[in-house]
Amino acid sequence: MAKLSYYFPLDNLVNNEIINNYKSQVQAIVENSNPEVDFDEEKGSYLNFKDNGKLELTFKKTVSKAGTLINFFFNYDKKNNNGAISLIAVGEKILSVIKSNSRNAISFKNSIKTNDEDFRIRENHWFNGSLYFNDAGGLDLYMTDENFLLYRKALISVDNSTEDLNINIGGNNEGDQLRIADLSIYGEVAKDEVENIINKTIAQRLTLLSKSTLIDTVTFKLTNSAEYDKLVIENVQQPLSFEFSPGDMMLEQSDQCVAKLKAKKGFFKYKGAESSETTDSEEFSISFDVKNQQAGNNLTAVLEGLSIINGLNQERVLVQLEIYNVTLTKDDFSKTYTQSQPLIIDRVFELVDLQGAKQSPFDVFILGNDTLYNGAGSETQTIRILINNTTDEDLKFSDSSGFRISGNFRTILENDVQQASDMTLKEFQSFRDIATRPKSADNDFLCFQDEYVLAKRESVVFEISGLKARQPTPANPSGAYPFYLEYRHISGYRDGKVRFFLKTGKIFYSL
Repeated sequence: MAKLSYYFPLDNLVNNEIINNYKSQVQAIVENSNPEVDFDEEKGSYLNFKDNGKLELTFKKTVSKAGTLINFFFNYDKKNNNGAISLIAVGEKILSVIKSNSRNAISFKNSIKTNDEDFRIRENHWFNGSLYFNDAGGLDLYMTDENFLLYRKALISVDNSTEDLNINIGGNNEGDQLRIADLSIYGEVAKDEVENIINKTIAQRLTLLSKSTLIDTVTFKLTNSAEYDKLVIENVQQPLSFEFSPGDMMLEQSDQCVAKLKAKKGFFKYKGAESSETTDSEEFSISFDVKNQQAGNNLTAVLEGLSIINGLNQERVLVQLEIYNVTLTKDDFSKTYTQSQPLIIDRVFELVDLQGAKQSPFDVFILGNDTLYNGAGSETQTIRILINNTTDEDLKFSDSSGFRISGNFRTILENDVQQASDMTLKEFQSFRDIATRPKSADNDFLCFQDEYVLAKRESVVFEISGLKARQPTPANPSGAYPFYLEYRHISGYRDGKVRFFLKTGKIFYSL
């Protein structure tokens, strides 16, 4: 049975590198130019290679053995009508678009398929391509657009006698553009599974439902600011307001009306009303508490606790809406129902990021004793964390500004550093207490009670008492363990964290 071996969305970039979740198995190198992420209404988000930009994927295992299916989406612009534009190459086998007898054609390993009544390759249009290595030692090329596999056989079939470890994408002439997304590689694919896998992939990855039929005026809005017409990202997020508008159609919704939002670029951050836990997700479902506006023809909801975070530092975020169990009526003769299938709408929202500077304004280390004794009969101890303002400006704290401790090694402590109740903020040198607000179930940060200014190059001390180390075990031997001081809501700076270390073992010195 077929299984997905690798999947590269090709629409996320971090430091100009594609997201690669298979680094131990696949090396990914971008050559000659920086790719960019872009959007359109049909595909959503994708990677755009201009000129001779190229992506090379090198696998530790062969990607050309029998039963392998390589699937991808592409869209192209060719500056020179007489030249070829390379789409993808597996080893030395290159798939290109060329001109043949004044008509567009697909060229693959010296075989050509020219446009005819069954197939027409063209610019500025999304296609799905598949390369299938069959059991007979051959390689089959399938290609289709949003109409799915109307052409129900391979466009080109060639012999395959080599084992390949490389997939290359792009590498074209100046002025050419290749847009590509969703590279999937399946293994153990039987011949009779190929068509089903291709159709399923197109249905999952190509967004077309919302652009079809007669509902082009149906849309939705997300807002969180009266000042900006963009989505605003701040350290203190405002609730997102959602509005679904059917345009010139009449709307009826059932009691089971449910909407689902997916953030294709960026992420939703959600903090549950009953929990202090915060989760990041690309998807969020809403069960509407529906309000009627404008003669009952719009659906609205205020999404408390939900915000968009700019996890990939993008200027735009693509949000997809799926809405179930509504009826849209155009006139007495036409109705569009979504009881069995969701209505899907894509929108790209501009972002304005007001979170502030990215770099941390702090240097953090343990003041005095940094070791918790973990021998028999050990007693509770106090740790003092020095927080130094390393900037050349004063830092302003409000009553929502605060600190907390986090980390993956809290198991070295009998008294959890996050649960320790005796936490105080103190001025450095004088060690006088700074007034703080009590922690609560929905706020585990230690926050300032009043406004406070930390002068440049000055420090405060975060003191935690009542800590006790567990006796060493093979899983948690004596040693130095990383923890983080998290900070939030500091004027001019993004929320962030700084690492420090706690040691367990024998105490060599004390304060």
